[in-house]
Amino acid sequence: MLPVNINNSIPQQAYRAETVRNHELAVAANSGVLSMQLMQYAGESAFNLLRHRYPQAKTILVVCGSGNNAGDGLILARMALEANFHVYVHSVVNPESYQGDAKRAYQQFMEQGGQFHKFNDIDVSRIDVIVDGLLGTGITGNVRENYRYVIELINQLPAPILALDIPSGLHANTGMPMGSTVIADATVTFVVLKQGLVTGLAIDYCGDVFLSGLGIKDAFEKSIDDNVRLVCENNLPRLKARLGSSHKGDSGRVLLVGGNLSTPGAIKLAAEATLRCGAGLVSVACHPDNATIVLANRPEIMRVSDFTQQLTEQLSLSDSIVLGPGLGLDEWAQALFMKVLSTEKPVIVDGDGLNLLAKNPQSRNNWILTPHPKEAARLLDTSVENIMADRFEAVKSIALKYGGVCILKGAGTLISNGNVVTINTSGNPGMASGGMGDLLAGILGALRLQSASDFDACCRGVFIHGQAADIAREDGEKGMLASDLLPILRQLVNRPK
Repeated sequence: MLPVNINNSIPQQAYRAETVRNHELAVAANSGVLSMQLMQYAGESAFNLLRHRYPQAKTILVVCGSGNNAGDGLILARMALEANFHVYVHSVVNPESYQGDAKRAYQQFMEQGGQFHKFNDIDVSRIDVIVDGLLGTGITGNVRENYRYVIELINQLPAPILALDIPSGLHANTGMPMGSTVIADATVTFVVLKQGLVTGLAIDYCGDVFLSGLGIKDAFEKSIDDNVRLVCENNLPRLKARLGSSHKGDSGRVLLVGGNLSTPGAIKLAAEATLRCGAGLVSVACHPDNATIVLANRPEIMRVSDFTQQLTEQLSLSDSIVLGPGLGLDEWAQALFMKVLSTEKPVIVDGDGLNLLAKNPQSRNNWILTPHPKEAARLLDTSVENIMADRFEAVKSIALKYGGVCILKGAGTLISNGNVVTINTSGNPGMASGGMGDLLAGILGALRLQSASDFDACCRGVFIHGQAADIAREDGEKGMLASDLLPILRQLVNRPK
């Protein structure tokens, strides 16, 4: 069996590591698969991936720890010997201490003529591929010294690293490196996808992620529903269809509030995204000195020029409000913030709107909050490090504290209503540029009017935001601008699903 690249065939569920450990053997037994067969399948599928991904490889180094992860590595090493590879194996522990299935894998490796090597005896210049079988998904504390030494050593070698199940040192639930962590070129994970592999800092350690179900993936997913959902093109929530008799009022009125003196571009980008994603009428309340810039070359945008009666009327007329792009933190911004929150209308809160909310915390069930990690830290009165240590807990905590739906931005963006969490699968590093967050706020302003729920709007909005960037990446990640995504967004919201 050849593992599947999750970028080509995205699984729709991901699981916590303990959920997999607690249930995989029972699911396997019910499917007529013994535990040793699972290990055999894991080693075999990893070896098949190695041969497919690195077809010129002739010499490999397999580094092993003490558990079943080592057993997977030893199965691979035995198969490599059978295929006439030159195989080095280094174990952090005495291999005589292996237990259970790992011990059987060790015996099979030795019966094939395998040997264990000290690093001093290995000609590292010959190594074509390194296989990481050191630590599995059970790690909860910092990597111990004997493992740290090996991890740092193999990270310094030029050969690519293939990680088994998870890069050693990475937390399988949070994606957080627990001290020294293997930097893999590719990771093959087994049975089902672990949630920590596809969000946050994990992206920098996993390389390309492959999934091998070991013959029990479908049975596991059918019987175990304790998971998070991955948002991909195959499961996007549908948008409401436009009737043939629709007029602009039926497509929704959106008011965007922000665009302080030094940041007119933010509110303009957000407003254009709202238009491109199908809103019928779009108005902007920005700093008066920015009106010409915001309206230039976009006559479809209407301006709120009176911040007393006209703004009150627009707040009353609007079906959706976007608060925050380029808002600032001065007295003008604070007054607008309080004015908007005096209404009961649905609000998307972004940028400085979130920073002001952190200073004036309140809860309501009809808003969408879109923090990046630093803004999330302010909302929870904690550090960015704590947010990144468990992004899943952070996004749920914000949704529970403030109500509504929270989108925690970053690689593998998370979406939660305080109960359910989903992981977005689109997007790329080209989005690390100014204005991308403003674009998302505008997208959400339009899509919440076309969706069955705010949660659905967030799932679809975040996905097409990243999907537009993935299409724009065809011209390169570096130099990608938020405005490059605008014409693509129009195409994406008009796709049948």
